[in-house]
Amino acid sequence: MISGLLVLNKPSGISSGEFVRKLKPFLDDSKIGHSGTLDPLASGVILACLGQMTRFTNFLANEKKTYIAEMMFGIQTDTGDLDGKIEKELKKIPTKNDFKKIAKHYIGSISQEAPKYSSLKYKGKPLYHYARKNKEVPKKIREIEIYKLDLISVNQNKFKFLVECGKGTYIRSLVKDLAKDLDSVAVLSNLQRTISAEHEISEAHEIESINRENIKSKIIQMGDALRSLDKLQCATEIIDRIKKGQKIYLKEAEIKSKYLRLFDEKNKFIGILKNINGLVSPKRLISIEN
Repeated sequence: MISGLLVLNKPSGISSGEFVRKLKPFLDDSKIGHSGTLDPLASGVILACLGQMTRFTNFLANEKKTYIAEMMFGIQTDTGDLDGKIEKELKKIPTKNDFKKIAKHYIGSISQEAPKYSSLKYKGKPLYHYARKNKEVPKKIREIEIYKLDLISVNQNKFKFLVECGKGTYIRSLVKDLAKDLDSVAVLSNLQRTISAEHEISEAHEIESINRENIKSKIIQMGDALRSLDKLQCATEIIDRIKKGQKIYLKEAEIKSKYLRLFDEKNKFIGILKNINGLVSPKRLISIEN
């Protein structure tokens, strides 16, 4: 069974799930999944998880992501992008300085309402299921983290910006909120994810370049795939204790990360540990089930 990570460059016009399923003919019985869904209209980095790597998708999804987004002022749609029905029109276009002043207030932890057309679930069904039937459901408001929000360029009513954000951020919602604070309306007109869990667009493969003969050479091994997590290398006797479910106190280390990658003395990836003030315990160990 093939296990590991493939960093892919998704084009616009296809769903994330449909895109990664194109790998199936090359994988025999290996499981396949992905971390961090992109809207069909968006492009950029998709992390395809193969085999046992599918057990670690959440650890990748929890990490930072970077996008280059373009917002177009003048219209507001029900979907928040160019595909939706126009709900409102307003000709006001802010200045560069207006945008930069407002952007400063978005840095840090903020509340964000998920779009009506999104895959978040309510009573077991995605929100878009209700939106398509014009059914009202409770708003989904979550705390998200914005680390960076920088204006790149302005071309008439189109503002291009870079955003570095945490898990669960909807760029369509960010665009809607920015426009509202600028006394205008806007839609997301273009979106490219350039970084996901420290995997950059420059290392992403075009799916057309992958075949049965070369797929293994393009795969990143599981331990390296989780590069955004701190690494911990332990002696065999320590690893044996961890495999038995024991908690270990790392009194010689000052590691603040919540999760750690565990490797043995031969640099073999063992799994993920949970860390609470230096007291580590097994969270997900591949060696137990191998």
